Parts: sequence; C-alpha cells; structure tokens
Amino acid sequence: KLYVKRDDKEKVVELEPVERPGFYDPMRGLLFEPIQRVRIAETFGEQVTRGYRETKRSLGMVYQFLNKLIEGQVPITALGGPVTIAKAAGYHDFGGVGNLLIFLTMLSANLAVINFLPIPVLDGGHMVFLAYDVVRGRPASEKFVLALHAAGFVAIISLMLFVLALDFELIPRNL
Repeated sequence: KLYVKRDDKEKVVELEPVERPGFYDPMRGLLFEPIQRVRIAETFGEQVTRGYRETKRSLGMVYQFLNKLIEGQVPITALGGPVTIAKAAGYHDFGGVGNLLIFLTMLSANLAVINFLPIPVLDGGHMVFLAYDVVRGRPASEKFVLALHAAGFVAIISLMLFVLALDFELIPRNL
C-alpha cells in the first residue's frame, strides 16, 4: 500500500510488484532529495563559535575514522589519494564557492590531524621524541632515531603508493 497525500487529501494506492526476469537497473526506483539545513550566523561571535564547533566535529570524525580503520570496521580500500580528493573538491564546487571553501578548510584541518599522528618523520613523531627527551632526561640515540625515521618514511611512502594505486584503480576497492 502506498499512501499519497495531495492538497490535504489522503489516497491509498495498492501496488502489485511485477517480476521481470533478467532485468536489473540499480538506477530505477525512488530518488529523494537530501534534507539540507542552512544556518546563517547573525554575529561575528556566532560565526566563530559555529566554525569552531564544526571544525571540532570534523576533526573528531577523522579520529573516529582512523579508529575504525585500525579496528577493521572500515576497509583500508576506503582510503583515497589525490585523485579522490580532487573529485571530492569538484563535487563540493558544484555547491558553490562557500561549500568548496568549507571542504578545503576541513581538508586542511584533516591533514593537520594526520600530520600530528605519532609517526616518525611527521610532526607528531617529533613531538614523541621531544617527550621522550623530557622523560628520559637526554635524547634518544641517533641510530635509534634514524631507524625510526627510516621506518616512518617507508610507511608514509607505502601509504602514498597504496592510495595512488587505489585512485588509479590498480587495486580493486572491494577486496
């Protein structure tokens, strides 16, 4: 039963499904427009507050995504590289300049989160070495630091090559 309401009148229509063997079209069906809410800040203080909340929410989503990636809830093939980022930027551009600027701001903030991960070679790795120096009272040995930096460099380059392979569909995303 399908309930249709037009001009404050409700009508019930009964539909009978009909099977068509050998015919499948995923594009057939209902298309719903997404619900959009536009909130306009009235003061500069409200703009700053909303920007802060949105940035905090988005950065929290980055940590949640990384956590789900580590736990195996999200496949590693869900990652994307520069081509995926460019496509996403293009989609956001269709929403207008404001939408694109918000996307680029969130992208920049997400890269800041990634940069602060405790991986040698990245800024987060340098912070770990500095904390280690404070706790221990002297810096780690140069060989140890170089070995960890080399391992971090190999990990970062491997990740870059992996996401590029995903972008250029050299690796199937449905592994």
